This record gives sequence, C-alpha cells and structure tokens, in this order.
Amino acid sequence: MSDYKEVVGTAVQNVAGNPPAPLEGELWYNSSTGSFKIYKESVAGAWATGGNINRGIKEGRGTGTQTAALLVGGEPGPGVQTEIYNGTSWTNKNDQNQARLTGGMAGTNTAAIIAGGRGPNPTVNAETWNGTNWTEVNNLNLGRNGLEGAGTLTAALVFGGTQPNPNSQETETETWNGTNWTEVADLNTARAHGGGAGATNTSALYFGGIVPGPTTSGINELWNGSSWTEVNDLNLARTFNAGTGTSTAALSMGGPPPGEIGNIESWNGTNWTTMTDANVGTPGPAGGGGQAAGSNTAGLLFGGEGRVTATEEFNSPAVIIQTITS
Repeated sequence: MSDYKEVVGTAVQNVAGNPPAPLEGELWYNSSTGSFKIYKESVAGAWATGGNINRGIKEGRGTGTQTAALLVGGEPGPGVQTEIYNGTSWTNKNDQNQARLTGGMAGTNTAAIIAGGRGPNPTVNAETWNGTNWTEVNNLNLGRNGLEGAGTLTAALVFGGTQPNPNSQETETETWNGTNWTEVADLNTARAHGGGAGATNTSALYFGGIVPGPTTSGINELWNGSSWTEVNDLNLARTFNAGTGTSTAALSMGGPPPGEIGNIESWNGTNWTTMTDANVGTPGPAGGGGQAAGSNTAGLLFGGEGRVTATEEFNSPAVIIQTITS
C-alpha cells in the first residue's frame, strides 16, 4: 500500500464497514469483512427490487415518481383498479369509473388525468384523479386505444393510438386545458403502443410502437407545442415499451420485438444509449406491456407480460462497492 499512499497522498482507510461518503475510485479496508473495497459509479445504471403490486397486470398505465407512483387499469380486465406506490409498497385506492387499458395518462400520483384506451372497445372517456377519487370529465374527440400521454392534470397531451383494425394506427394529437380537448398537429407517422414521455403539454417525446403493416418501429418524434419533428430513433425497434421522463431526459423500458426483452434505453435530448437490462426476464416487467414512472435517472417499472406483480427500481449513475480480490 506504500504505492497507493504516494499516488493518492493518504494511506488506505481502515474502517469497520464502509466510509460514510466515499469518492469515485476510493479504496479502503473493511475490517468487518477483512477485505479491500473500492467505490465506483455505473453510468449504465443498476436495478433494485421494489415492493410488489397487489395484482399481476399488463398494459395498464403509470405516472408519478420512483417513490410516489400511480398505477391504473390494465389486464386482466380491462380493469378499473387503482394503486399508489410510496417507494416501499403498493396500496389499493378507489377504482376508476371506466374500465380500460392502454389509455393516455399524465400527471402525478395525486393529480392525474387518463383518457381513451380500450374498455373493451376504443373509448373517448376521460377521467381525472385527485388522490382519492376519479371524476369523469369531457371526452376526447377521437376514441382510440394504445395512445400515450404527457403533461399535467390541467395541461395534458395525448397522441397516437389505434382502432380495432391492426392497420388503423392514428396520427391524432389532442391537448387538454383542464376543461376541453382540442385537436392539434398530427404525428408524422401513425403509431400505437409506443412509449411516451413529457412533463408538459408543450414538450413531449414519442418513441417506438406499431406502424401500419403492422410493423415494429424505433421511430422517435419530438413535440414542441405546435408540431412534431422526427429525431434520432431508438437503437432497438420495439412495441408495448414503457416510457417515462421528459422530452430531454427519458427512458424506454422493455417491449417485444419479438418476445419479451429487458432492454433499456436512455434519451439525453439527442441520442439513445443502451443501459443495464432490467432483472426480471421473460415474462416480466421487462417484457411488453409494463408500466413506468419516474425519471431517466430514477425510474420505476412494474407489471408486464405474464401479468406479473414485480416492481423494479432503476438508478443511474448507480453506486457499486466492489471487493478487491487480487
């Protein structure tokens, strides 16, 4: 260790455990385990197991943060069930009025709106959530399922979707002002069952999905409040992917092309980067039809193909304390 002291300027610490705030690359001796440890950070992220949802579902909708999330609807069903997550466990709350899956959703776990979806046919129904109850509000102009949402309870955006025919993907985009829905500029490519992200109704992202054919797509479009622009595609084309985050910092999680995959990609406003795969494989939340919440540095993925109850928490950069073996 004399070389280490000469290079770093201090001797290796001897602690009973781990230092309270180690720095990147710091080395110490853990006297409790009798081993040398080093602190690293993984920009590709890491996954941890969260509390299970109370019912195994796929194709519901999620919103909120990693420690305060909302889960609505899904299969089996279509369902009306609502659950909230506090960072540790899920709790059942009051049901929706309209049973649905794959609606367009925006907001937080105490103030949200959901519109459209399949229940069992494509619906125009919209409802708002105040943290306790759901209330029916004015309908969408175009009923469809497999659409995505962005924004807040009083300023939302929904886009894409499909009718029952497998080749009837939509370009439709609608904004919500707290009272009514208004049709605005269409997507460039008709799509359904992709991933969406966006903190406001003037800045959103729509990635992946099914295009007419039907064909799996990696197309990515950016909304600036007045029009959609095609930007860099996902690295891996996929459908039924769970999306979360903002238009400049998003996550695309899971989604089959074909079969269930754990592939995760992070968007930095310009490009997509492949991150560490989710832990739960096939079937699981990493497969098609999972629900998401959070940000691209603190994400949450729950449910999915196989109607599983698993919840996984994604963090990037992720702390890694590694044992030095030689």
